[in-house]
Amino acid sequence: MKKILLLALIPFFSSGKITPGITTPDQFNEKSFNQIISSNYLASTSGCKVISLKMFHPPERKEYPQSDAWLCLYAVDVLHDGYGPNRSLAERVYFDKKAGIWKKKKYNRNREENQRSLKVYGIKSLSELKPLDLYNIQSVNAKGYAVIDSNIPLWEKKEGVKKKVSFCLIQKKSYFALCGSGSMIDLVDGKEVDFTPYMLKSLETVEIGLPEK
Repeated sequence: MKKILLLALIPFFSSGKITPGITTPDQFNEKSFNQIISSNYLASTSGCKVISLKMFHPPERKEYPQSDAWLCLYAVDVLHDGYGPNRSLAERVYFDKKAGIWKKKKYNRNREENQRSLKVYGIKSLSELKPLDLYNIQSVNAKGYAVIDSNIPLWEKKEGVKKKVSFCLIQKKSYFALCGSGSMIDLVDGKEVDFTPYMLKSLETVEIGLPEK
């Protein structure tokens, strides 16, 4: 019953939308994409079944930077956990049940957590933590959030990561959600290319729970 009530709070629509809106690069082309029907980095658990999306890409690069594993999680856990806790950040993202959207707010931490933040991110002052960019994402048959996070743990900084996206999209009429994360900046011919707007537009096209052929 708890899961049903939580899901009832989330309205769903048949077309994609990003809130707040984004400005796509001049070279963005809706015909330049890789059609993905599940894959080795998409969720393979039975709850999400077959997943489809268009992975838009800039003309300089047809493949995305290496992504972390994308997982199929229970929607009730996504709604409860949000984004931020256990990440040593100054903000957290949560689902506002009354408004039916994802919001962010200051994340109050104790002294021990503050010290952990300095160590995790390799910074000297908490003022160096950057605000999270939050987007409410409405895809073909799912709805959720995407967070653009420029606070990169020290061990990932050493690997060249500068900015990451983390998202969770809850499937319509289901108890499951597709969640994932990955680096959004990559080097192409010695030049940094930001994949963020392409990834956000890609999330608009997500379809979860398609029947297996």
